Amino acid sequence: MKYLYVLVASKDSFYCEQTLVSMMSLKSITSNASISLLVDDETDKNFKKEIGCILQYVTEYVVIPIKKNIPPIAKSRYIKTSMRKYITGDFLYIDADTVWNTPVKKSDFTHDIMGVLDGHCILTNHMLKTSIEEDFKKTNCNPNVIEYVNSGVLFSKDSAFSNSFFKQWHELWLETSKHGCYIDQPSLNCVINQMKSVFFTLPDSYNVQISRSWEFFFDAKIIHFYTGWQHNLFESPYLFQKKHFWETIKQNGITPFVQNLIENPIKAFEKKWNVYGSSENQFRQTALYGFLVDIYSKREKNIMFFLLEKTLCLLINLIKKFK
Repeated sequence: MKYLYVLVASKDSFYCEQTLVSMMSLKSITSNASISLLVDDETDKNFKKEIGCILQYVTEYVVIPIKKNIPPIAKSRYIKTSMRKYITGDFLYIDADTVWNTPVKKSDFTHDIMGVLDGHCILTNHMLKTSIEEDFKKTNCNPNVIEYVNSGVLFSKDSAFSNSFFKQWHELWLETSKHGCYIDQPSLNCVINQMKSVFFTLPDSYNVQISRSWEFFFDAKIIHFYTGWQHNLFESPYLFQKKHFWETIKQNGITPFVQNLIENPIKAFEKKWNVYGSSENQFRQTALYGFLVDIYSKREKNIMFFLLEKTLCLLINLIKKFK
């Protein structure tokens, strides 16, 4: 089986660094892993130095010419949804924003196409159910599914069925992307729904989405950390999710400190951190929480936060007096 990555780089992104780290972590636990890498022609041309570092871990390197007037995310999804036609043999596709913890178990790969549920739960219970349904509207593509599959880790056998599956996925993604929304999961799940009698899920450990749940973290084979710092005020304590961590790698390369984290991803936390439960997690999805975070982030320029804080403290003290 091959391990497959797709890389479309841009100057302001960390995709090269993340791809390098993910491959290094894979090689640290499976030294004989056969790694394939698909890149667009502009990435191949403009990121020679970064790709040079990556290629020492790569067995198969394929450059794919793509139109130059489309955004990087569109190029990435163009390759991802059509990757089956560029690679022979069985493969496990892995997103770049991942780190490996333990080797795969080959007996887990039992069917032509396999993946892990998004959020590790059925769609009805998903913390981002409303947002996901908005994605359906943006792409004009409603999968009408109960189990919504994450596209970050996908297994594909080299079979007639897999080739047909990817052909349909790519064609549907091309159609949905005409609306200017280049995400690939609605179209993926539409095709899965059409062929659901032959789709089976991988164990959750193959795509542990820690931005959704930490339930499977300590049993993880692949930790899918997703760099959500682009949108969040409060960074995760997990170092692979921190912007500064990737900025340091971009500037200084793989230091001994980074190498140690790559080999011990379960321990990659800052020194002081806390966990929160499902109730607090639900609160973090509310408009009130978003409002408070917004004014907190602007507290130095906006007196509203301090007025609310002072008023609340006075109110609490008054309540205590009359109890």
